[in-house]
Amino acid sequence: MRTTRFRAPLAAALAATALAGLAGCAGDSAATTPAAASTALPLVVPGTLTVATDATYAPMESMQGADFVGADIDLVTDLAQRMGLKVVFVQTGFDDLIDTVSAHRADLIASSMTDRAARQEKVDFVDYFIAGSQAIAAGGNPLGLDGPGTWCGHRAAVNSGTTNGDLVAAQSALCTAAGKAAIVVDEVPNGQSAAEVEAGRADFGVEDYPSAADLVAASNGKTALAGKPLQPSPYGFGVAKDRTELRDAVQRALQESIASGRYAEVLKAHGVEAAALTTTALNGGA
Repeated sequence: MRTTRFRAPLAAALAATALAGLAGCAGDSAATTPAAASTALPLVVPGTLTVATDATYAPMESMQGADFVGADIDLVTDLAQRMGLKVVFVQTGFDDLIDTVSAHRADLIASSMTDRAARQEKVDFVDYFIAGSQAIAAGGNPLGLDGPGTWCGHRAAVNSGTTNGDLVAAQSALCTAAGKAAIVVDEVPNGQSAAEVEAGRADFGVEDYPSAADLVAASNGKTALAGKPLQPSPYGFGVAKDRTELRDAVQRALQESIASGRYAEVLKAHGVEAAALTTTALNGGA
């Protein structure tokens, strides 16, 4: 997890921001083959979707040897096929992703990037995933932790410089204001809270949902997700502001993937199906 990924609450009625008339596009696409439609798209390399990603964030995008793997990788590969395009992934530092696409050095951002209003000034987002902060408890959740109200008096492992740390600090203040014990915070790097819980040094940890799901899956039952994701925000595929044809094509392909069931299959295969959307949206973040 990187602290820049999560900074905004989910916009109200995200689904309501879906592109007007999207459902009616099926008839138009039937009249134009994907391969023919792809030739009209503005792309860095004709016929190829060049995708910028920071592949350091399993299970969404990471490297397996020389190969890009993860939920985002599989989703975009599916979208490219639906658009009649080849796909090439380019490793790009997270802080350089927006400038890379805005300058047309890549066509698409696919890197677990939270759709935020400030980022919408440079790129448009096709929202595809909902994530948030997720608590991690010991296997079987013996303390019955189920939401922030149950954290009072317990020991948390969290990076205090992140949104997750802010969430724990805010809840601790609510605990003491209600006459309950504060949350004891142990400072750990991102991605390390599950290890603290597994070792018995913390009662719970808090990570971003995709990272938490991956850590729990790798623990072989020694840790468990505790409660639902909190402060959900949308991830979006980023497209340059002046590439509206490409943006709309990506959104149509994503809606087709959702309707076909392939989208759900990909998320389930990577253990993040709880973050699935049922429809697409443009610039739904706040």
